[in-house]
Amino acid sequence: MKLGRNKLAKSRLRQRNSTLDDTMSKSQGSSYRSRRSDEESNLGRQAERKKSPAIHSGSFWLQRFGLIILLFAIVASAVNVLKLSTTAAILPATSNNSIPILFNKAAYRAAADQLLAASIWNHNKITVDTGQISRQLLVQFPELVSVSITIPLLGHQPIIYIAPAQPALVISSASSGSFVINQSGKAVLTTASTSSAAHVALPVVTDLSGLKLALGHQVLPASTVSFVQTVIAQLSAKKYTVTTMTLPPAANELDVNLAGKAYTIKFNLQNNDPRQQVGTFLATVTQLQSQNITPAKYVDVQVDGRAYYQ
Repeated sequence: MKLGRNKLAKSRLRQRNSTLDDTMSKSQGSSYRSRRSDEESNLGRQAERKKSPAIHSGSFWLQRFGLIILLFAIVASAVNVLKLSTTAAILPATSNNSIPILFNKAAYRAAADQLLAASIWNHNKITVDTGQISRQLLVQFPELVSVSITIPLLGHQPIIYIAPAQPALVISSASSGSFVINQSGKAVLTTASTSSAAHVALPVVTDLSGLKLALGHQVLPASTVSFVQTVIAQLSAKKYTVTTMTLPPAANELDVNLAGKAYTIKFNLQNNDPRQQVGTFLATVTQLQSQNITPAKYVDVQVDGRAYYQ
């Protein structure tokens, strides 16, 4: 009985050991395969990681190159838009028919182009000094009363609008020459200049009073210019033609001679009402004609409401 029991115990022990061996063998195999799978997986990930930086690096530089090209295109476009030509377009600022008399387009363009080309800062729409150019043109051309410069948004050629002075009369002096005077009494041109109004029917005043005549300087008060123009207009309305006007050595006097008349009309420039003085003259002449009296030397209307003749 004991022998049988021993055999049975040994048999069970062997079976148990065999089962443990199989279990361990399977466990080791499974563990090996798991490790191998993990190792292969890790190796794959490492390989992917090694390949991935190269791919990302290429994409990075490609994007950067595209941005550089785009930035270069934007800068080039901006430079082209901001570029300013040194050749200006000259246009009159008014459509007044008398203005072209003093409008010397070629001279204005040449001077403006020279000023634009004088500084590299004037080649750019942002840095161009339009104020300085306008001031220099006004100094160079006294006949101009205003100069404005327009910079185009998309174009490249600056546009300069020129407003010449309104010519009023010509004042002549034996010592200083002849000058075109504007409405404000400023000498804006010499009658010998290329853009002179000498060939235009402007009234001429001869100076014997010793005025200092100089181009660009104030020669007469604006009130005197207006006075002369009013006298001419009032006399013309009554069919009288003015032949000569003189500023005599006597202060504040204007002497006017009429076509077909031997006498001179003496006006007072200090009187701000030239119409009243012309009216006094007309009334005096009418009364003298009714008496068959013709003045031989002068009709003096310098005193308000009175007239003297000789």
